[in-house]
Amino acid sequence: MEDEFGPLDVTVRGPGEPEVVVIGGVHGSEKSGVRAVRRLREADLDLRRGVAFVLANPAAIEAGERYLDSDLNRVFPGDPDGDREERIAARLCEFVEGRTSLSLHGTEAEPTPFALIHSAQEREFELASELPVPHVVDHWGENEQTITTCGFTVEIELASEDSEEAAEAAEYQARAFLERVDALPDEPPEADPDFFHIGEPVPKSSGSSYELYVENFERVPAGTTYASVDGEDLVADEPFWPIMMSEGGSPDLFGYKGRKIGESLEDVKETWLGEDREPRDSE
Repeated sequence: MEDEFGPLDVTVRGPGEPEVVVIGGVHGSEKSGVRAVRRLREADLDLRRGVAFVLANPAAIEAGERYLDSDLNRVFPGDPDGDREERIAARLCEFVEGRTSLSLHGTEAEPTPFALIHSAQEREFELASELPVPHVVDHWGENEQTITTCGFTVEIELASEDSEEAAEAAEYQARAFLERVDALPDEPPEADPDFFHIGEPVPKSSGSSYELYVENFERVPAGTTYASVDGEDLVADEPFWPIMMSEGGSPDLFGYKGRKIGESLEDVKETWLGEDREPRDSE
């Protein structure tokens, strides 16, 4: 459907114009979301609303690469006159505008799944809080050019490997999302996540051996050795919660130091979504 949808690979199912969007393949090497979108396109779904199933970067998917010209999930809202990924970002941002969207991604940071949202849109918090993920992460102030800043979009991070288990997990999240937005008739699974905000990145200095000693979403007290590079320890100078930290993944970053902003959506609204964005200390 190149003529109608430009660089996007889009299949529309269900009655009427698409009101809901499920996206895979923003990064071409993250196969679980791609496989989930392909399966759902072919499934016999009792859809109650029009749904667009989108493979965002077909050329990168075909090549098995994260991206070809620039990182698609770092260039939103894009540029219609830019490079390949910038043009895709501009078209995808336009496409999701006015629609409720889920974007499926892969990460080497365990445990998965978890949701990423941008609190400039409070309703992204509300939608993510009702999806079957244990953690919701607000990336406001970091990575400002991701897909969650376009339209009404929640991103779900899943395991990065190209496996049947990862594909099933991605499809489960997509079906739960479709149930939550009344595109499928079944009741969505119960959800009870806690909430975090991404803080400063933790860079990887040059080295050949990297070790991580802490678990994502578990509080790291001040004075704790949380990682090492070639045997040289990295020690926390203040408490933090690791977010998206891994030994592999990014060649430049271990991940991020975050903070906990609530055990419930009500906590988040009370302590985080105000103008000052200064949550109370969460011990």
